[in-house]
Amino acid sequence: MQAAPLSEKHLVELEQAVDRALDQWLVGGRPERPLDVVRALERVLLFLRQNGDASAQARHVSALAFAFGAQLVRGGGWRWESVSEDGSVNPSVVADDGRACLVVDAVTAMVLGASRTSLVELFGALSAGADLPSAPGVTKLLAGAGEGRGAVETQARFERDVLARLEHVRKALRMWGSPEELEAVAEHFTHVVYASRRQGWAFEQTHARWVDAGGPFAGDADEHAIMRARLWGANVETARQQVTFGYAGVWAALQREADREGFVGPWVEVLLDAPTLAGTPDRLNAVLFALIGFVATDPQAYVAHLSATRSRMGGHELRPFHVVAPFGPTEAALPYTRKFETWESVSTGIRTVLETLRGTA
Repeated sequence: MQAAPLSEKHLVELEQAVDRALDQWLVGGRPERPLDVVRALERVLLFLRQNGDASAQARHVSALAFAFGAQLVRGGGWRWESVSEDGSVNPSVVADDGRACLVVDAVTAMVLGASRTSLVELFGALSAGADLPSAPGVTKLLAGAGEGRGAVETQARFERDVLARLEHVRKALRMWGSPEELEAVAEHFTHVVYASRRQGWAFEQTHARWVDAGGPFAGDADEHAIMRARLWGANVETARQQVTFGYAGVWAALQREADREGFVGPWVEVLLDAPTLAGTPDRLNAVLFALIGFVATDPQAYVAHLSATRSRMGGHELRPFHVVAPFGPTEAALPYTRKFETWESVSTGIRTVLETLRGTA
C-alpha cells in the first residue's frame, strides 16, 4: 500500500460529501459525540444491506464510508490520506501509529455482507487504539507511512521474512535444545512482528496473545529441570551472565542487514539489558542466537564469530554460553538425550500463532 497526502481540493470535496450525507440521513440533527453518529450510520448500513440492488448500494456506499471516516478524524488521532496499491486517489483514514482504514473498502464489504464487523465495532477498535480487527479494508502501514511505498514495502518484506522464519523454526524443531527453547524463539519472533506494527507494544502484550492462542505449549517440566541441572546446576546467574556477555560482544561486531535491524535491533538490545525477559539462560541463549542471526548480513561470518567467542569464553567453539563447567570441552553441551514429549505440541501451537499473525496483518 502507498500512502500520500490528499490535496486541499480533495479534502474540501470530502467535507462537502460528508455534510450532504449526514444532512440526508440524520434528519433529527447530528449527535455531538462521534460514536453516536456512528450508531446512527449503523442503521443506514443495515437499511442498505437489506434494501436496494447492487447499483443502488454503490451510489450510497462512498458517502457512508466517508461519513464514517470523518467520525474517526473528529475523535482525534486520525487524518485523511490517500491509500492505494497503485498511487491512485483513495480517501482513507490513517493513524499516527500507521494503522489505516480504507473506508470505502471496509463499508462496501459490510454492505455486501462480506464482513461481519459492524461500524460500531470497527469504530470502537480503531478509536481505542486496539489491535487491528480482521476486517476488509483495515491494514497496518509502517509508522511514517506517508513517506511512500518504500517504507510500506520494507514493513511487508520484514513480516514476510519473519513468518517464513517461524515456519522454518516450527518445522526444524529438533535443531533446538528443548521444546521450551523452541517456544521461546517463536514467541520472541512473534513479539518483534507485533512491536513493528504498533509503537509502544510491550512483551507482556505479546505473551498475553500467546496465552490466548493456547500457550505455553511446552510441557516436560521434569525433563527440562534435569537438563538445566546438568547445564548450570545452582549457577543460574553465572549462566545468564555468560550468555549476555557472549552475545553482547557478537552483537557489537555484527554486520547487520539495515531493514531487519530497524525492527529487531531494539528488542535485542532490550534483552541484553534485561535478560530475564527471555526466561532461563538456555531460552535466552536460543532467543539471542535466533534474533541476531536473523539480522546478520552474512550468516556464515556470524556463525564464525560466534564460534570464536564461544572458544574464547568457554574453551570450545561448540560450547553454548549457558554451560557452567570447567574451562574446555564438556559433555554438558552434547545432545541432551532427554525424553521430551511436547515437540509437536509446540510446533502445532506455533502454527496457530502464525495463523493469527497472518489474519491481523
